[in-house]
Amino acid sequence: MLRDEFVDDVRVQPMAANTLADGNDRLRTGDGPTPSASSTPEPTPTPTPRRTVKKTPKPRGDVKVVTVKGGEVAFTIGAAGCGLVSATPNSGYTAKVSKNDGWIRVDLVQAEHGSAVFCIGAERRTDTWEY
Repeated sequence: MLRDEFVDDVRVQPMAANTLADGNDRLRTGDGPTPSASSTPEPTPTPTPRRTVKKTPKPRGDVKVVTVKGGEVAFTIGAAGCGLVSATPNSGYTAKVSKNDGWIRVDLVQAEHGSAVFCIGAERRTDTWEY
């Protein structure tokens, strides 16, 4: 999984309105004269965004992705049984995971309605229920 982080600590310098007065080559603001137009402002350093890479363990067995009304669930199914890879609920839904020997159940729930996704290791299969 790749996750981006953005740095939001860039300093922004306030800008004042400048006007050219009476053919004079100096600029004026309400606070008095400023350096001539030919001077250049000092550049502000721009921070480099940081990127964090999180390594995901390699799945053991075949990966099966199940899409239901409440979102998406991915399991590994192999000789060692089931393993949960990810549970991604749709907006407004939450994920609840239950495990026992030989099976995993993921509920993607919104209020009293939801989608249940099962992985049954001994049978190497998945099943879904909408409620």
